Amino acid sequence: MAHLLSPKGYVVILLIVVTACIPIFIKDLYIIHVIALIGIYTIYSSSWNLLAYSGQASLGHAAFLGIGAFSATLLAVYFGFPPWLSLLVGGAFASGMGFLVGLTCVRLREWFLAMVTFGFAIIAQTVTHVLDEYTHGVIGYPPPPLVSSKVQYYYAILFLAVATVFLINLIVKTKIGLALSAIRENELEAKIMGVNTAKYKLIAFMISTFFAGLAGALLAYFTGHVSEYIYNAENSFMPLMMTLIGGLGTIEGPIIGSALITFVEEFLRFIDPTIRWISIGAFLIVVVIFLPKGISSLLRKALKW
Repeated sequence: MAHLLSPKGYVVILLIVVTACIPIFIKDLYIIHVIALIGIYTIYSSSWNLLAYSGQASLGHAAFLGIGAFSATLLAVYFGFPPWLSLLVGGAFASGMGFLVGLTCVRLREWFLAMVTFGFAIIAQTVTHVLDEYTHGVIGYPPPPLVSSKVQYYYAILFLAVATVFLINLIVKTKIGLALSAIRENELEAKIMGVNTAKYKLIAFMISTFFAGLAGALLAYFTGHVSEYIYNAENSFMPLMMTLIGGLGTIEGPIIGSALITFVEEFLRFIDPTIRWISIGAFLIVVVIFLPKGISSLLRKALKW
């Protein structure tokens, strides 16, 4: 409670209240759509950021985004699962796959693990394509509606994004978070201190992939369509870029990065895709060179956090 009443807590509460009031004063559904997308990408990039917080890296997080999306929609379409239940089960299924992948590679160092996850994303997309008779992933298909209007989607996404950021922040401040921090700083020293590094890295991997799967399921329901395109490299690199631009290892970093990248993408949507990605890449280079701790470092300095 004391933390919520701190200056930082007041800023967080004000941000949530302002965001919740946007549909009341802004009736343009396109703007509401874009802000809702920021909420989904906040969940997705926060999941990647938690993995990075433990000293691990993933270049194939789109695998879990896609697994969450496909499992949730297939459960709803073929087995009649209630959409909200399938949303959570989609996240749980992605976490289960994360557990299996994690078992084989949590003992690998950062970029070796990154290459394994990148390979897994390729495998996931290939399997979805080969099993198109069952997944319908090539053309894609619509999941049943989660709620009945764009504004209701907005508030559902806002709730899940706030809950995700809150839970991840809570995890970071627990014993698990302390162990992950120790592993990130020096894994060998953490082992000497008695930290079961493989165990905690696996826990981080499972939590991260759960939220990635949740984001994927939510994205499928919100856009009303899911196809094998969700596994592409763009979606794998997206959370990395958002986190680096916003601030790696910070709670607010994925939120800032998600907002900036989403707005830039939407602003440049009708421009040639090559120019769009060159613009985003140039922006990333500038931030990494001049603000290596991300844009959140400016915010922290201004607010003296």
